[in-house]
Amino acid sequence: MGPESVRSTPGTVHFRQQLQDPEFRRKFIHTLILYFAFTALGVCRAQHGPAFLDLAQITGSNVKEASVFYTSLAAGGLVGSVIMGVLIEKVAKHRQGLVALFVLLSSVSYSVIPWSNNYILTICLFFLNGTLTAAFDSGGNFDMMSTWGVGGKMFMQILHLLFAVGTILAPLTVEPFLAEKKDHNATLCDINNVPQSYNYSEGHAVDNLNETRFPIPESCHPSESRIQYAYMIAGAISFLSGIMITAECFFSPPNSKRKTRNENHRNPRVLPRWLRVLVLGSVGGLYFFNTSSTSVIVGYMMAYFVKDLGWSKEKTANLTSLFWAGFAASRLLCVLLDRIFNPRQLLYISNSLSVLSLAGLRLSIFYKSDPGIWICMALAAIGLSGIFPTGIVYIENDVMKVSGVVTTVIWIAGNSQGILNPLLLGYLFQMVSYKWYIYLALIEAVLAFVCFASLVVIVKTLVTKYGSIELEHTVDEKDTEETFIENNVGSNGETRLNV
Repeated sequence: MGPESVRSTPGTVHFRQQLQDPEFRRKFIHTLILYFAFTALGVCRAQHGPAFLDLAQITGSNVKEASVFYTSLAAGGLVGSVIMGVLIEKVAKHRQGLVALFVLLSSVSYSVIPWSNNYILTICLFFLNGTLTAAFDSGGNFDMMSTWGVGGKMFMQILHLLFAVGTILAPLTVEPFLAEKKDHNATLCDINNVPQSYNYSEGHAVDNLNETRFPIPESCHPSESRIQYAYMIAGAISFLSGIMITAECFFSPPNSKRKTRNENHRNPRVLPRWLRVLVLGSVGGLYFFNTSSTSVIVGYMMAYFVKDLGWSKEKTANLTSLFWAGFAASRLLCVLLDRIFNPRQLLYISNSLSVLSLAGLRLSIFYKSDPGIWICMALAAIGLSGIFPTGIVYIENDVMKVSGVVTTVIWIAGNSQGILNPLLLGYLFQMVSYKWYIYLALIEAVLAFVCFASLVVIVKTLVTKYGSIELEHTVDEKDTEETFIENNVGSNGETRLNV
C-alpha cells in the first residue's frame, strides 16, 4: 500500500455540488482568504527592490551599506522558519490562529520600515520583518497542505501563482512614491563614477580615507522620498488579510473530529529517521540551489547587464519585467498542466527547462544575440518558478507528509542562500569577472537538478522499500469512507453527487 491509495480523483465531483458540503465550503473559504494573504505577501516582498535606493536615501547610507538590509532580511527568514517549524507541530489544532498572528505582526513590522531614518534600527526592522514574514510564509504553506492533503496540488499551485501576481503589482504600487533627482544631466549629476560614497541625508560625498567633502550641486539632490505611503498601503492590505484569518478562527471553532478526518487526506507514509535525514538533505539541496539561482538572476540582473554588457538601465528594467511576467506565467501553467502531468513529471520539465534556458542564455550572451537573451530569460523564469510549489506537492504526494519539520527545512534552505550568495557573488564580481553572474546561476540550476534526481532515486529505491504506513490512518480512512457514503448516498441507493 502506498500514498497512491489515498489520492483524490480530480474532476469526479462537480464543483457546485461539492460546495453544498459544509466542510468543503469551509475549506474553500479558508483557501480564498489564504490566497488574498499571499497576494499581499507578494506585494510586500517585492516592494523592497524598487524602493532600495530610497531606503538608502532615508537612512543616509550608500548602496554597499544598504545591501545589509537584504542580508538582515534573509537572516530573519532563517529564524522565522525555525520558530514556525517548532510552533506549528506543538499547536497544530490552532495553526490558523498562529498564521493570523504572524500575518498581523508582519504587516505592522513592514509598515514601519521606511519611517526609520536610523541605519542600525532599519537593519533590525528588516530582521524582524524577515522573521515574521518567513514564519507566515512557511506556516501558510503548511496550512494549505494540511487543509487539502494530497488532493490539494491545484490549490497549492494557485497559492504560489497569486504570490507571483503580487510581485508584479509591487512596482506599480511603489513607483509613484519614489524620489527623483531634480536634474538628469549626466555630466553634472552622475556621482556613481566618483570613488566616494554619497550620503543622501547630508547632500555631500565623503572620501572614505581622508573625509574630504565634495559639494554636490543642489539641483542634483534627490527629491524627498514618500515610499512610507507605499509601504503603509501594502501593510494595510496584509493587515486586512490577517483580520480575515482571525475572524475565520472565531467563526469556525476547531473541531477535533473534523481535524482528524482532514488528516486522513495526508500522506500516511512514515520513514525511519535515517531515511528522513537523507530525504530532507535532498529536499534542502533542491530548494537551496533553486532559490539561489533565481536570486542571482533577479538580484544582480541590473549590475551585470549594465556594467558588463553595456545595456541601459531602461532596457535592463524591461528585461526584469519580462522575467517577472514569465515567473507568474509559469505558476499559471503549473495550474493548467497539473491535470496532465504528475508532480514528478512537472519537476523534471521545470528543472530541465531552467538548465537548458540558462545554458542558452550563456550562448546568447557569448554570440551577442539580443533576441536569444530575451527568449532565454523568459524561459529561465518559467523553469525556475515552477519548482518551488511543485516540489512541496511532490513531497506530499510521493514521499511523506509535509510536516512542520519539512517546511522548516525548505524555508531554511531558501533563506540561507540569501546570506551566502551575496558574499560569494560579490567576491567573484570584484576579484574575477562579472560573467560569474551567468556561470553561478547555471551551476546552481544544474545542482538543483542533481538534488531532484537524487531525491527521485531515493524515493524509488529506499522510500518505497523502508517506508511504512500508519495503521491508525488505515482505520480512520475506513471511517471516512463510510461517512462519505452515508452523507452522499440516499436510502434508496441513489447517489446524491454526480460521479
